[in-house]
Amino acid sequence: MKLKFTTNKVQKLKKPEECKNQIFYWDIDTPGLSVRVTQNENRSYIFQNRVSGKSLRITIGDVNIWSLDDARKEARRLQQLCDQGIDPRRNKAEEDQKNDEFTQKKENSKITFGQVFLEYIEANKNLWSERHLHDHYTISHRGGEPKKRGHGLTIPGVLTPLLDIPLVQIDSDTLINWQNNESKTRPGRAALAFRLARTCINWCQEHEKYSELINAKVHQAKRVRRSVPVLKPVKNSVQRNQLKDWFLAVNDINNIMHRTFLQISILTGPRSESMRVLTYSQLDFKWKTISIWDKVEQEDRIIPMTPYVEQLLSRLPKHPQSDFVFWSEQSASGHITDIRKNYYRALEEKGLPKFTIHDLRRSFSNLAEWLDIPTGVVAQIMGHKPSATAEKHYKDRPVDLLRIHHTKIENWILEQAGMLEVNEKGT
Repeated sequence: MKLKFTTNKVQKLKKPEECKNQIFYWDIDTPGLSVRVTQNENRSYIFQNRVSGKSLRITIGDVNIWSLDDARKEARRLQQLCDQGIDPRRNKAEEDQKNDEFTQKKENSKITFGQVFLEYIEANKNLWSERHLHDHYTISHRGGEPKKRGHGLTIPGVLTPLLDIPLVQIDSDTLINWQNNESKTRPGRAALAFRLARTCINWCQEHEKYSELINAKVHQAKRVRRSVPVLKPVKNSVQRNQLKDWFLAVNDINNIMHRTFLQISILTGPRSESMRVLTYSQLDFKWKTISIWDKVEQEDRIIPMTPYVEQLLSRLPKHPQSDFVFWSEQSASGHITDIRKNYYRALEEKGLPKFTIHDLRRSFSNLAEWLDIPTGVVAQIMGHKPSATAEKHYKDRPVDLLRIHHTKIENWILEQAGMLEVNEKGT
């Protein structure tokens, strides 16, 4: 039906008959402009025409929102596009896409570093050691919970100040201010947190969404690196003349799991987390080998099971429901975790320095120097990443060759500790 539109007429247009869902009224003065009225008496301005031989229909808007004059202007604009062979819907689709991109950009700008850090942990935790995973959770812990031991509440982790900052706002100044504040009281943890945060930022560069939200070089500026505390390398290790007292101290520990773990640590130089999760399925008493998790290669590596280490392992009680070698019923993980309390007390009673578990790994490497053992042999036993080209590409010594050198190291350590005679008498 055609008629001359006026504002009053548009508001009074009749709804369609009961058998129809809608009816169209066409404006005589503006080609292509109509008003659609539905059974619910909803009225909308509609533009209809043809472009490139195909008909199109576009809703301009509700008559209660669009004035008649504005609807006529919009209809004429759409008509001009059609006359030029341009489909108005294409422009609308482009605008819709721009709007969607803008909306998504606004939503992305709200994503915090804490959200990304948790996603980063979930994506990579299966590749990490238990200790490395624990470090991520510890530095990002918000604190404020009752302590499991002692009184009071837990303090926030070093990374906490960054957690609620949107990823798009993380810049060099943000990292510098964070490091300057945290390094005043916790320099060691601040340096660790920076390394973990830096790795997370690098991971973001491989993410489709996050790579656009943070600059890959945000942590690379010299002024950022200068703000990170420089820690002196720890060189503490058990010396040759301390071996006797060290073994006496360790053998005074009542817990057989603890004292065996400590002795094997100084005799084989493994990473602590790899030894804690050792299972009986990784021990081969027939061929005298131990398959131990290698953090560098992300797979098990084979090391010799030397005679004294074999004796220590064979004396350990087995748990009927656990395959862990160093099992514990008190630990949630099922294996021993923190053995420092009894160990440090035993060292103190013998007047020895507080040698950490990692110091024992360092001790194995240093003590091997007394025997002129090839550096590559010691590195392969300990799981150190090869440094020389020949070691990287050509040297992969069989376990029987390692056994010759490793047994020599073990016998020398036991001899210096006065344990060799005790061992021979025991056997």
